[in-house]
Amino acid sequence: MRTPKIESAIAELETYAKHGESYTNMDGRYGWRNPIRADTGGLLQALTVATAPKRALEIGTAHGLSALYLVSGMPEGAHLDTIEFHEEVGRNAQALMDDCAVPVKVFIGEARAVIDGLTEPYDLVFFDAQKNQYHPQLMDLLERKLIGPGSVLLADNVIDREEECRAFLDWFVANGVEHHIVPTECGLLVARL
Repeated sequence: MRTPKIESAIAELETYAKHGESYTNMDGRYGWRNPIRADTGGLLQALTVATAPKRALEIGTAHGLSALYLVSGMPEGAHLDTIEFHEEVGRNAQALMDDCAVPVKVFIGEARAVIDGLTEPYDLVFFDAQKNQYHPQLMDLLERKLIGPGSVLLADNVIDREEECRAFLDWFVANGVEHHIVPTECGLLVARL
């Protein structure tokens, strides 16, 4: 479902600096925003085409680049929820999604607090926010039964930020969940529960 408007938005967002930017949100909390690398977008789209999720969740919207890749690969009638920590960035991302006419809802707030309010399960989850929070977020999703057998999990930065992702990565090994790490520039974990 890659329309010319989506193509144009992706092309513009791909020009953003890949080294990232630091920021402080409205509550004074510090964060860091990195767009996905050039070798990751097409892979995200291909994985969503291959798994055909009806409902997907992204944790870490930023400006919306990865959301556009994800939703471009989803089947007709599917929906993507995405969570952005920074209010202004989240509002701008929602405006972009609305302008591109894609079925994306941007939730603004701390990821774990937003997850606590979600009620419907997801077929696919993409983790790409604060790396040391991947494991607690995964536990929250499991506990709330928002993911389960058959859910596809994707996580960026598992090579370049491996130590921050350690508890998350160890969970897959400890629980015998088959997973693969694709050697993209930052490392992309792919797993199915």
